[in-house]
Parts: sequence; C-alpha cells; structure tokens
Amino acid sequence: MTFLTIMFGVVTGLCVRSIGDSAPLVTVLMYRFVASVPLLFLLALAFRGRRFLQIKARRTLVVRIAFGCVAMSLWFTSLRLLPLGQATALFQSSVIFVTIFSPLMLGERIGIYRWSAVVTGMFGIVLLTNPFDGGFSANVIFGIGGAMAGAALSILLRRLGKADNPFSIALWYNGTGGVLLTMLVLAVGAPMAVPDPTVMTTLVLLGVVASGLQLAITTAYKFTEAVVVASLRYMQIPLAALVAYLALGETVTLSEVVGGIVVIASCLFIVWREMKRSRRADSPPVPAEPMS
Repeated sequence: MTFLTIMFGVVTGLCVRSIGDSAPLVTVLMYRFVASVPLLFLLALAFRGRRFLQIKARRTLVVRIAFGCVAMSLWFTSLRLLPLGQATALFQSSVIFVTIFSPLMLGERIGIYRWSAVVTGMFGIVLLTNPFDGGFSANVIFGIGGAMAGAALSILLRRLGKADNPFSIALWYNGTGGVLLTMLVLAVGAPMAVPDPTVMTTLVLLGVVASGLQLAITTAYKFTEAVVVASLRYMQIPLAALVAYLALGETVTLSEVVGGIVVIASCLFIVWREMKRSRRADSPPVPAEPMS
C-alpha cells in the first residue's frame, strides 16, 4: 500500500502537469474534489454504515478542510508552474516545517540533532530553487507555501487529536471541498467542462486517483509502521523526476538533484528522530533491581 501511495502521488502530479493551461486551476481543483467523492462515499458507507457522516471533533474537521484546501491549491499551482520533480520535492519538505513550527504551536522542545537536520534541509530547499544556474523562479514560493500549509495542518491535527474515522473525515473534506470549488467556479465564471475529451478524462482521473490516494495512505499507516511509510514516501521525489523526464521531457539541474538528496536525507533523519523519541516516551520505565 505504501508503494501505491507513492504511485498515486506521482500520477496526481502527472495529471495536473499534463492538463497544463487547458483548464483553469479552479476547474482542475473542482474535479479533484468532486470526482473523488463517489468512491470515498462507498468506502465510508461500507466501513461505518449509517454513521458514515458522524463526526465528533468538528473543530478538527474545519481545520482539515481549510488547511487542506489551501495546501492543495498551492501544490497544484506549483505543479502547473514548476517542473514536476522540483514541485514534488518542495511539497514533500513539509516535515522540515513541522519541526520549525512545533515549538511555536505545540511548545515542543527540539534537540540539537533535529535543528541541525532543519538547517541542512533548508539549505537543500535553497538548492532546489536552483539559484546558481540562472533557473531560479519566484514560482517556487507556491511549492514552499504548500509545504508550510501541509505542516501547519499536521501540527493542528496532532494538537486537536484524531477522534474520528478517517473515511468519514475524508468524505467530509472532499465533499465540502467539491461544493465550495463548484460554487467558486460558478462565481468566477470558469468553465465547468472543457471541449477536449482527453483533458476531461484526465480531470475525472485526477479525482479518482485522489480517492485512491486517501485509501492507500489510510491502509498503509494501519498495517505498516509510520516511520516506514514516511520514509518510503520520499521515494516519490526521484520517481516524479524520472516520470517527468520520460513522459514530459523535463530535465533537472545538478543543483536540483543535490537539493533533493539533501531534503530527503534531512526529512528522513527528522522522521527517525521523531519516532525514536516517541517510542522512548511510550516505553514503560525499567523497574529498579531490588537491593540484596
């Protein structure tokens, strides 16, 4: 399931890149949410029955919808404006921003090792923006903004807890997003459909892949250790660059390659330290040996 998560993420990026300017961004986002609802509805109904819409932590849900829509919008914008591999790497750097925001939003103490990884990761992000080869683009701000929004979402959900079924949350999130984006499309006068049947097929596929991604992530974290899933998901960065080269003819510079490697290494170290710290906190204290 972790491999499917990676593949669905790459296919999502490829779909957005292939659509390009053939459809307005707001229309692309609308199909991303609307077309994902049918499968998520069936899953929520199958797992929860008549309670498929029941939500306890409504504040968590509102936060999920708001920050999720912002992160998705920024990521899709970066996918349209940046090479696929670069946009993927920037978005996947959210773990670095989680570490930066945690002391401010959760009051967590971050040790010297994780701060060192953050500094190293930020240097990798600078390299990813390709400032030395004349290829720097201000559009990287959308990729970085998406990572920051995703990081804030992760921290807020951690603080608010996870009291509800993930399928119900996913259904509410995508359903509400679909309604809001449909209203926005109508309000700005964007087209509800495009004349090119290939683009329309890709738009629908985008939503179906999104629902598959939700299912794959949920299942992966259920049956596999979180550190394994988080680590393997960073394989999406080189895979996205390879797919972009084969399918779209995109190339990467040496600066971007080095930056991607630095970001992956930094994120993996942060994930490893976080899991190590969590296991140490959860492990029961070792009883002292009785005095003889």
